[in-house]
Amino acid sequence: METLSKDIQEKLKQRVMNILIVDDRPENLLTLESIIEKEGRNVIKASGGNEALRLAIREDIGLILLDIQMPDIDGIEVAGLLRSNSKTRHIPIVFVSAVSKSERPVMSKFEEGTVDCLYKPLDLEETKMKVAFFEKLFHANSEKNQLEALVEKNTKHLEQFIYIVSHDLKAPLRAIENLSNWISDDLGNSSNSNTNENLLLLKNRVTRMNSMLEGILDYSRCSRLKESPVEINLHQLVHSVFETMEAPGEYKLIAENLPVIEAEQTRIYKIFYVLIQNAIIHHHKSESGVLHIKAEKTDNGYNFYVIDNGPGIKLQYFDKVFELFNTLKSKDEKETTGVGLAVAKKLIEDAGGKIWIDSKEDHGTAMIFNLPSGK
Repeated sequence: METLSKDIQEKLKQRVMNILIVDDRPENLLTLESIIEKEGRNVIKASGGNEALRLAIREDIGLILLDIQMPDIDGIEVAGLLRSNSKTRHIPIVFVSAVSKSERPVMSKFEEGTVDCLYKPLDLEETKMKVAFFEKLFHANSEKNQLEALVEKNTKHLEQFIYIVSHDLKAPLRAIENLSNWISDDLGNSSNSNTNENLLLLKNRVTRMNSMLEGILDYSRCSRLKESPVEINLHQLVHSVFETMEAPGEYKLIAENLPVIEAEQTRIYKIFYVLIQNAIIHHHKSESGVLHIKAEKTDNGYNFYVIDNGPGIKLQYFDKVFELFNTLKSKDEKETTGVGLAVAKKLIEDAGGKIWIDSKEDHGTAMIFNLPSGK
């Protein structure tokens, strides 16, 4: 994976920060410029609010030092207009005021950490310190943006790599499956029990490998799952999911208190599909299996409970079951890939929620997850 090299880090540190200073009096502009000018800073001057707005939109500004009292448009109004524009919304602003500190402008309407105030006559050290603070913030944000771009790039490369590897591995697997079938046909009735057992084992391994490759692809697709929220009747959805399962005829589903929500249809379907399938597959007495699904309203969304009366899970395995390819039983004992719960966890976390377990050995398992409203 590509990392943020020392060269890139050094270039980020050397990046010039544009500082826009705004005042209707030329002598004030010159004074302020002389205080803050420094290597790595480019000072841009504006003699009024309207000019400041044009420059802020046109240039890449890292900080604005904004006089409050100006004839054309006052600084508070300029700041409000800057915050209403998506391009200038997050530019830090330091108001420069000639009024007393007791008449300090109301800043509660601005985003915390993006505004400050200096008072005339300017204190040299205070002015330098505040500009230096926002300069450090500017470079930190530049590095953060670079890292985020790098993460997105690496994620796309990883997804592409996973797709290519999974796709390329399927071809030899198909060949192995075909060869094993041809060998079985050629041997016919002449094969002994050991040969038949080995061929069956080989076919099962091929099937499992195919399932694992599909699971890897499914996991890699999670981050790309983006849909417009739609109205979903969860009572209907969980019954629809359950009906698609190859559950024993005696296995029962009880669904109650399930709301109608606004969410991504595919995401919600996949989450319940995985959790319902997991409960059915790992039940030790399917003839008496009962799956209970319910919901509870929270302050910002819902908690959902998928509760079975299966064998339960020991406390030390609560986190491990959500790890990719991790299974609590031998794959020969229980034919699973160990991908499903990892997929469910990723789908839930990508939507801003979390999933956890409440279980006691021999007393069933509750898979609980929450989702914020609108997810």
